Amino acid sequence: MSTRAMRRRVPWILGGSIVTVALIAAAIVWFLIPRGSPEDQALAYLRALADGDVAAVAATGLDVPETTASAFADAGDRLSDGAVESSTTDGSTATVVVSFELAGARHESTLTLSQRDGRWVPNAASALGSAQFTVPITIVDTAMPPDRASLLPAVYDVNAAPVEFLDGSATIEVLPGRTQEVEIDAILRPEAADAAQAQLDDYLETCTKPAAAAPSSCGIAIPWAADFSAVSEIRYRIEQAPVVSLTASAFQADGGVLVATVTGTAFDGSAKTLSYRSTDWSVRGDVTFTADDIVLSVW
Repeated sequence: MSTRAMRRRVPWILGGSIVTVALIAAAIVWFLIPRGSPEDQALAYLRALADGDVAAVAATGLDVPETTASAFADAGDRLSDGAVESSTTDGSTATVVVSFELAGARHESTLTLSQRDGRWVPNAASALGSAQFTVPITIVDTAMPPDRASLLPAVYDVNAAPVEFLDGSATIEVLPGRTQEVEIDAILRPEAADAAQAQLDDYLETCTKPAAAAPSSCGIAIPWAADFSAVSEIRYRIEQAPVVSLTASAFQADGGVLVATVTGTAFDGSAKTLSYRSTDWSVRGDVTFTADDIVLSVW
């Protein structure tokens, strides 16, 4: 091959290499640019909320807890007319101010988005709202965490739980990035006293099992020290269990009758057995609720 022929082919070879490098560089640039703008992703999130589409919410990359998704399916009202008001981008973080209609009013919220896997993803702290309740609550059939519940923006009807024992409800508006405290004025249903009495009866049965000493937190005080130098066993007979009266936060049980038969050693060293009868046996303590039960904690 002549030198002239080689010179004529070199530009083609170099040119082909340059084109290949350019294409590779373009491909790299394309994959590094997040798909969709922050504004597009913010609007996609608002549209998913308006449609009540949990799958579309998750498709934005937002992590949605199972209870949050279940509650959202039973939301009473959803937002509409979402719009982007302004946005700023600083490296891998974007801030988008959005507006929308909810419960007949126009609201503005600020969404923060971060780059993740080549796209802009809403941050949960700005996209979700949260509520703290004074009692456990349910949204239709979804039991929510009692301390702080994360919720997708919408209007929710919440009920005090357990509904078998508590009567109380509220309607709340959940907005992106905001936390609210919700006080529910819960009223005890008659079934609560019945359940509390049954629970206390079971507790007192445990308290009155034979033992060498009187149990604590059972309301039992036996004046055996005046009659015995030592006690080997105490047996109990419940003639009347204390009757419970309660509020949403405390209980008192009075009117119990308890017989305690003590066996031990008299001061002269002989074996001795005596029975003591209390006609004012009482206990008291705190009342709390889980999503499906009442809980007594005896002092």
